[in-house]
Amino acid sequence: MRHIAIVFRVPGYAFMTGAIHLVLIIGAVWSTTCRAEGGDGIPSELRTPNYRITKLSGIGYDKDLNRQDPSNVIKVGDRYYVWYTQRKRRGVHPYAATVYYATSKDGLTWDDQGQALGKGRAGEWDSFGVITPYVAVYDGKYYLYYTGTSPKGDFKSRGPDGTLRHIGVAIADSPDGPWKKFDRNPILSPDEDNHWENLLVDDAHVIRRNGKFWFYYKGGHQTVKTCDTQWGLAIGDRPTGPFIRHNANPLIGGHTVCVWPHREGIAGLIDSAGSEAHTVQWSADGLHFQRAAKVDRVLTGCGPYDPDAFTNTDYGDGIRWGVAQYREKGTLCIVRFDVDCKVPPDTDKQATPMSNKKLDGSAKTGRP
Repeated sequence: MRHIAIVFRVPGYAFMTGAIHLVLIIGAVWSTTCRAEGGDGIPSELRTPNYRITKLSGIGYDKDLNRQDPSNVIKVGDRYYVWYTQRKRRGVHPYAATVYYATSKDGLTWDDQGQALGKGRAGEWDSFGVITPYVAVYDGKYYLYYTGTSPKGDFKSRGPDGTLRHIGVAIADSPDGPWKKFDRNPILSPDEDNHWENLLVDDAHVIRRNGKFWFYYKGGHQTVKTCDTQWGLAIGDRPTGPFIRHNANPLIGGHTVCVWPHREGIAGLIDSAGSEAHTVQWSADGLHFQRAAKVDRVLTGCGPYDPDAFTNTDYGDGIRWGVAQYREKGTLCIVRFDVDCKVPPDTDKQATPMSNKKLDGSAKTGRP
């Protein structure tokens, strides 16, 4: 004879026909876990990001200027700060720009505060231009990461004699500067032994995690197209390095890097590069990413407002907004993006898969 079991659920219990087994279910944990993630462990709030953009004043459209590559957003006192690449609309090479910054009380109306970081002196590694800023805060100091170049002759984007692009850092006691460039710059350079990043490293994005500094970046080789760049990771004990490249590199296809601590893992937005273009990504260990959602469009250069980035938290609350790059009337400007990627306040922290706390990124030494 075949027995068919039918299960009836009520809060806290399950009743099964047949032998009528009374099974205790810890209802609160079961309910929270189901809300928190699916069978693949992806947090539910990342599946419906509702990505949208809003135009800004102060750093928005300007017929005479290109503003692009915005940094992350930080808040100091009652003011938000953002850094970005700026150049005249005509007559200036995109890599020959410099870093400017702006402040805001509400994240919508911004005041341009002028140049934050200029080019290096003739012959120095960053004498051609300084671009793609990112700012970290640690131990009372501010660290402005940027990409610099110094071509031999004319700047060449690609090819066997393409211009190398490196990442350096400048340090200040205040977000308003003055900024002093680190005396051992650059802190990350292209790696001739790794084909995927033997021409450029760019778009630094640094998070303090597991007591170390996780340095995400974009890499590209001598024939790479913009749509084929990939993300890498290097890990260091200090915000200035030295940084050790992880042996899992490259991690995933992506152009500009946008990641943040999310629950016990790392979440990210991928813009226009690779097979995962225009997606929200999730990684329980910060290394192996999987798609959480596909969206119509993710703008280039998304920089999140992420208060958890430098706190060394073991549980990130997610993000709600940031800034990104947008083209309007042929000119690049900064806009705001909003997403519904905040962890629900009633979520049980133990409902998320544990990341590997012993992960140290050991493998290949970068060239500081």
